[in-house]
Amino acid sequence: MSRKKVLIAGASGAVGSAALTHFASLPEWEVVGLSRRPPIVPMGKARHISVDLLDRAACATVFGAMDDVTHVVFAALNEREDDVFAGWSDPAQMAKNAAMLANLFDPLIEASPGLRHISLVHGPKAYGVHLPDIDLPIPVKETLPRAPGDNFYYWQEDYLAGKKREGAGHLDWAVTILRPSSVIGATEGGHLSPFLVLAVFASLRREAGLDLPVPAGSSEVLDFTDADIVAEALAWAADAPAARNEAFNLCNGDVFAIHDTFPLVADALGVPLGEAKRFDIADELAALAHMWPALAEKHGLVTADLDTLLGFSPQVARSWTAEVTPGKELRWNLCNTIKVRQAGFANCIDTAEMMRKYLRRYQDLRMIPPAP
Repeated sequence: MSRKKVLIAGASGAVGSAALTHFASLPEWEVVGLSRRPPIVPMGKARHISVDLLDRAACATVFGAMDDVTHVVFAALNEREDDVFAGWSDPAQMAKNAAMLANLFDPLIEASPGLRHISLVHGPKAYGVHLPDIDLPIPVKETLPRAPGDNFYYWQEDYLAGKKREGAGHLDWAVTILRPSSVIGATEGGHLSPFLVLAVFASLRREAGLDLPVPAGSSEVLDFTDADIVAEALAWAADAPAARNEAFNLCNGDVFAIHDTFPLVADALGVPLGEAKRFDIADELAALAHMWPALAEKHGLVTADLDTLLGFSPQVARSWTAEVTPGKELRWNLCNTIKVRQAGFANCIDTAEMMRKYLRRYQDLRMIPPAP
């Protein structure tokens, strides 16, 4: 069996840390995780390199010295701190995410003559699901044209296509693009972790002797994606001939209404379920945040600082308690996953089962208190 070495960029994120764990479990892989801070999950045989992908000089030094990399998983992401949603259409934010890929790949493609494959982890924003003024089919398919306007996904795709046209590298390296939807995983300081926000909120409500309310009205219906499934798909795509130079939607295989998450979390964490009412989870969380340091000390949690744990995810979690106009429940659309299944990757999971799994994992990693 030929030697394989994978670099996983964004190794502290939900997808990156899951990929780190999964690749490290496979005997034929040497695994290196790249991120500014180490991942919260156990790394097994993998090793970690702390590097800021926005520091071009540092990247040139680190990646220019790597001559034996065969695969890259690029799951790194930079979100705008003051307004995550606005950042998705912000040219300055797009430039940052494009630069991170170039800063890694420019020196690496010259230093590692055996590079065979790179996977990009993107999402359905490639179809413009985040743009309120466009009308998309349900479900969205990989054959859809690019959405109006700009998107850093396109910048990264075009950058790699340009590298291939230039003949960069010494082998016929391939690209695979995975587009998971509404990823749930285990990461500290992630900016797109509304499920963790809900788990923390429920834990604080339980500590305060309060119930967990259910948001009033209709909610969005989403297809979620387990970060573990993304990790398995990345390992499949690394060598699968059917994955070469292709893009694939990737989801759990079912759909789930966001508001149905609240009774599930209440049951799993031992919190009484309250009545349906209108509330903003970010505001309600802020009102209870003063209790977190003592709760963290009481249970030996990984951090007593909620900002460190949650990043800017409370901004995104606001959409989980927002009431949706009837008929607009599918605003974020749903993704067709037939292409990836026909190509040979068919892993799936029941979304409710996945959510319970991550609640247990958050407890095992001491991100939230144990259930009573």
